[in-house]
Amino acid sequence: MYSMKILAIAPDKLPLPPIKGGSVEAVMDNIFTRMARTEQVTLVSCTHPKLPASSAAAGKKPAYVRFPYPSGTKYIDAVMAKLAKQKFDIVQIDNRPAFLPAIRKAFPKTPIILSLHSLHFLSQLSSKRGNEVLQHANGVTCVVSALADTFKAKYPAHAAKFKPILLGVDTAKFKPQSKAYKAKIRKKYGVADSYNLLFVGRIIPRKGLHTLVKAAAELRKDNPKVTIVAVGASWPGVKKETPYIRKVRLLAKELNVPIHFTGYISPDKVHEVYHLADIFVCPTEFKEGFACVNSEAMASGIPLVASARGGILEVVKHESSGLLVKAYKKPSAFAEAMARIMKDAALAAKLAKGGRARVVKHFSWNGTVKNLKAYYRSKM
Repeated sequence: MYSMKILAIAPDKLPLPPIKGGSVEAVMDNIFTRMARTEQVTLVSCTHPKLPASSAAAGKKPAYVRFPYPSGTKYIDAVMAKLAKQKFDIVQIDNRPAFLPAIRKAFPKTPIILSLHSLHFLSQLSSKRGNEVLQHANGVTCVVSALADTFKAKYPAHAAKFKPILLGVDTAKFKPQSKAYKAKIRKKYGVADSYNLLFVGRIIPRKGLHTLVKAAAELRKDNPKVTIVAVGASWPGVKKETPYIRKVRLLAKELNVPIHFTGYISPDKVHEVYHLADIFVCPTEFKEGFACVNSEAMASGIPLVASARGGILEVVKHESSGLLVKAYKKPSAFAEAMARIMKDAALAAKLAKGGRARVVKHFSWNGTVKNLKAYYRSKM
């Protein structure tokens, strides 16, 4: 079987490789560095001072092309102006449905795949505009079935185009660790002697850190060692403290809840922070896509409590690989779930073991790549 020539275009905000983080960029990196072992892959992203404007494919690695435009039409127009004359078997655009018309104009006969990681960007468009841009896509992959089902219902004329292809986890990187390793990491971050509730993600209102603070306050009535470790920033790489972060700090102070903000952690270090956790908590209010933080925590062997929202329901199985909270805006509901784990060592061990087993069985990057390659070939 011949090697496909694939052009994959990242959103217009962060570079590839994901040296500044970003969930979409991390997913693309995991998929296309693996796909480049058998296919000819060109990855497009924005520029960064630490990265060259372009680099040729080396061995079984992707080629990279980067553009100095921060956002919007200038970015995609520059990409198309440079690459339109090249021949590709497949063009994929991630999470930017509004770019489809420009891509179709540049590649009138090439199969174009839109890859959606969340509800956000297609939902931003009116139904009329959504139908218009979807005409230019030969297929639409979604990171979970819930996403595909939502858009099938909203865009029935294009329902056949939506295909769920679930993401993976690097189980060699995210894995259980020894007590000695955990003790070392906890000491490094200054949380060695506390019972740690770990939050990982963007620190913005819809991710629900404020709910976790209120839940932790309830738990501290019985266990004063309860502490929150919040890993992340308002946006990857941003150090500025936003009004929301200040609000969470003030709330934690008012409720007498210790909270440690680590700030942004680079992708090459993030695997270690999961081992700060006694419990990993995802209190999101948003209808998430795949929500990689949950599968990473599961792969790391950490007992988990998460909102029963969106794609999380496909990743975490209640009572076997984590505890799901239906009343995701109620701190007391999270407190109740976390208290179960805190008071029952056997349950904590069961969830940790079950989470790891589920990830190993169902969520491998090699499986994702295999499914995506088959999907590409079906569109050629």
